[in-house]
Amino acid sequence: MRDLSGRTAFITGGASGIGLAMADAFADKGMRLVIADVNKAGLDQTEKHFKARGTDVLTMLLDVTDRGALEDAARKITAFGKLHVVCANAGIPPSGAKVAETEPEKWDRMMAINLTGVYNTVHYMLGLLRAHGEGGHIVITSSMAGAVAASPIGDYVVAKYAAVGFGEVMAWELKPDNIGVSILMPGTVVSNLSGRPADGPPTGMNASDVGRRVVEAIKANELYVFTHGDYRAHVQARCDALMAAFGDSAQPGFKEPKQVMAMMSQNAYPPKE
Repeated sequence: MRDLSGRTAFITGGASGIGLAMADAFADKGMRLVIADVNKAGLDQTEKHFKARGTDVLTMLLDVTDRGALEDAARKITAFGKLHVVCANAGIPPSGAKVAETEPEKWDRMMAINLTGVYNTVHYMLGLLRAHGEGGHIVITSSMAGAVAASPIGDYVVAKYAAVGFGEVMAWELKPDNIGVSILMPGTVVSNLSGRPADGPPTGMNASDVGRRVVEAIKANELYVFTHGDYRAHVQARCDALMAAFGDSAQPGFKEPKQVMAMMSQNAYPPKE
């Protein structure tokens, strides 16, 4: 989707951090904004910010685990105008425990927000993207933790890995609707989730650079969106290990059923134009 001007974007977790940076980058391109967040004070400041910029903006207090609230949000967006971009961005940081030792309540909250919250957002907004027949784009905020495992952030890794798979499947499934998908996998970004000390120096990439990178990805219909080149070797090592595992354990005489192979063969990485 190369022309963003005049189109509407919906962003969860949009009152701060990467979400707010995406909103600013979209506004730079003349987009209209629907910004959702659980932080009322942040939403109020965000609304003032964009109105001062002259951007057409609608803000809403929204918890992505609340499906009824998302249904209501879809109705409000319908009244606001046609929706073209959905950014499932809301998330929480890792608990900091080893994966199998994570407290059940913290595990459930992580999955409810960082994984099911992504599903909820897309599920209740997809009909709005399809309704006008003009195509659109979905952005899933994952993380480098969605490409390379690390400890002690295991609960976060599991949710972010799953979000990547969700985005990959959607990219194949939504191609006939002319709806693109981008999976954002940043490293450390200076935001309210990054753990930066209040009086300390920046310890990550500026969020505004990430926002601009997302705009580029939407225009080019990029499936995987990386921002931090320092992680290239780590991702390569994981890919190399996966491919090497085929060497001795794969059975050359075994044939998968034809229907299974047919299903997999149509799913190119990334989906073909």
